[in-house]
Amino acid sequence: MGIRNTEQQWGWPSKLLHWSTALLILIQIPLGFYADDLANSPLKLELFGWHKSFGILILILAVLRLLWRMAGSIPALPDASFVQRRLANLGHSLLYGLMLVLPLSGWIMSSAANRPINWFWIIELPALTGPDKALKEIAEEVHEVSVILLLVVLAVHIGAALWHHFTLRDSVVKRMWF
Repeated sequence: MGIRNTEQQWGWPSKLLHWSTALLILIQIPLGFYADDLANSPLKLELFGWHKSFGILILILAVLRLLWRMAGSIPALPDASFVQRRLANLGHSLLYGLMLVLPLSGWIMSSAANRPINWFWIIELPALTGPDKALKEIAEEVHEVSVILLLVVLAVHIGAALWHHFTLRDSVVKRMWF
């Protein structure tokens, strides 16, 4: 397994970034829903501290993924029709967009609510805005709608991967696996 992506295979940095982001998202979504449902308590604050830290980590990984993707080639879909390629591009664009929008809307929401983000309790991130109740409400709405959209796009992404693996029996999933 090489470092660089090729026309047939994803390189190990792409695979590492993909699977680490996937794992964080699988932790992040239930963590956010669970913490949101809790009554105000020290546990709720701690869980949201983890949620915010994981969110910023996802943002960093998403930026790294985009930079790495732009720096190299992208393996072609085997025997894919024009429509399949366009749908795959749309799905990936939505995933990347949501990996940016969700952490940024969360960061704006925290900033507007005057609740700093202490990234893994190591560094306090700068506020993106001053306290602003209206902006906090908008960012919260964007965050909530985006997570629902992410769940839908993830379901389609995973479904498409399973379809490629079990129905088409092509190499799409194998190329992203270690």
